[in-house]
Amino acid sequence: MFINNHKKYNYNSFIFGSSRTLAFRPNSWRKYLSDNDTPFMFDASLESVYGIYTKLKYLDSTNIAIKNALIILCRDASFIYTANHDGHLYVKHPATSGEGNMAFQCEFFKAYLDPTFLFNFYSYKVLGEYKPFMSGFIEYRKITYDTLTNEINIIDQEAEMTRSPANYYAKRKELFYERKGERIDSVQRITEKHLFMIKEIKRILEKNKTDYKVVLSPLYDQVKFNRSDLSKLKNEFGDNLYDFSGKNSFTDNKMNYYETSHFRPSVGDSILKIIYR
Repeated sequence: MFINNHKKYNYNSFIFGSSRTLAFRPNSWRKYLSDNDTPFMFDASLESVYGIYTKLKYLDSTNIAIKNALIILCRDASFIYTANHDGHLYVKHPATSGEGNMAFQCEFFKAYLDPTFLFNFYSYKVLGEYKPFMSGFIEYRKITYDTLTNEINIIDQEAEMTRSPANYYAKRKELFYERKGERIDSVQRITEKHLFMIKEIKRILEKNKTDYKVVLSPLYDQVKFNRSDLSKLKNEFGDNLYDFSGKNSFTDNKMNYYETSHFRPSVGDSILKIIYR
């Protein structure tokens, strides 16, 4: 999508991170950018520092302006991988990974040939409607994306929450477990390979004189970043780092979450107000 559109729209402002970036809408971010800035959402399922680094490296190597950047890091996801990911939901595009297109396409073809997927997909095609047994293979909820910015909106869940918050959370009361207050992650997740990529991210941003912000996600589990990991991030990003992990006004309120993994755009809008204050 980016490769097809960037010459037409001259993107120069980018949001990087996992599916949790859906809370940081490009159209909300525009309020804090110049009138001639054009944002693009570079999210990816279970995105890693590797994915963010290789995207920035791609932009820099192709001489695309990186005027603004918003980077969302997650304690539980950003530091899992140090190389390309496996699986059709996670594998990186050859333009950023530098790996062959054939292997990239094979990941999707293998997923298509999965017998369980084939059964659910063609059951849907024959029946013409969603059935509960198709869960995990057919998405019945409406999700839209903007063909200019790649902004994602979860239509059905947002409408259900707006219509009746009490009913929404009553139906999911087993999902929203009780927290026991803030805990500090005992696991150091940032390895030497991760740290190299973090330093490279900083180098590329500074080389391009990018106005950038790095946000640590407010996750429902209220687990704070490991102290050593947080220190490494602060050493690199300094005042450009904004830590919303652990227990705070965002994570205290379960109504800020679609489920225990993804927080709502209202949270993203509030965070943008804080970091661009």
